[in-house]
Amino acid sequence: MNCLHPFCPMSAPSGSPAWAPVLDRPELKIRVADRPAVAAFLDANFRSVGTWTSAALFPSPLNRAMLKRLLDYCPCLFTQIEISPTARAVVHLCELTLGTRIDSSNVHDAFLIQHPRPGTPAMAYPPREVVRNIGGTIMEFLCSEVLESAGVPLMALDDDNWPRWQMPGHIIMNEGRMQALKAFGDILIPCAPTNLVISVKSEAARERLLYSSNSIEGVGFGFFNQPEEFWTTSRMALFKRMGFSAIYMPDATHSAVMARVVGDGRERHAVNLNGADLYRPLAQFGGDMRRVVGRSTLEL
Repeated sequence: MNCLHPFCPMSAPSGSPAWAPVLDRPELKIRVADRPAVAAFLDANFRSVGTWTSAALFPSPLNRAMLKRLLDYCPCLFTQIEISPTARAVVHLCELTLGTRIDSSNVHDAFLIQHPRPGTPAMAYPPREVVRNIGGTIMEFLCSEVLESAGVPLMALDDDNWPRWQMPGHIIMNEGRMQALKAFGDILIPCAPTNLVISVKSEAARERLLYSSNSIEGVGFGFFNQPEEFWTTSRMALFKRMGFSAIYMPDATHSAVMARVVGDGRERHAVNLNGADLYRPLAQFGGDMRRVVGRSTLEL
């Protein structure tokens, strides 16, 4: 995830970091006349990521619209300002802890960083404020970041809040005008003969995953930790009847599910309508989606 903060540990520019070049970027929409004062304020108070400043944001050369755009494009600022982080920012802070971009191979590690348990590394640069009730959105952006790393970038929104369609690319259904269709799923990937709709879940599938495909061609993506939710013949039949082509899960869960399926002699049920694996490890997700985007879901 790109961060324009000039002191971002992952994307700091070479040379002497400073805020002025960041403020020149058109997406920040800061008037030329305001840039010197804003840059001086930011240079004086927001340098090394993770260090907190007591400087008053208001009044200051910043107004609330400027601050919102800065937080959107410079998520490292959440380590320096007492504002609850956005889901995008949490994903970026997970990347800083990993020291690399999130992809299929490490997305489960990123999930554990923001959903800690004993033995999980703490965030290297934690936000100043607690994360508030955005767990589902964080899951969506973790999935989105895997797609980005796999070469299926997130489509930007136009001035009317519709996606600017590009190929390859994906859409988050919880953003812009697509929110009206959120009930169909979380992420859409254009394909033929029907688009793929990804349902993103956390650790438990339950019936929420089962019914989220709505009989449209669906993909499940989650950090499932209860293999018993997947290994019965009836559950495999229901997933296929509801339109799932593949369900991606952590390696340990996938191994446990398939060991039980094979041990019970039910391998023939663990295939999708194309005769390929219904259950797959998360490590395959990015490559699979890159292979089918803009093409045919018969390849899935």
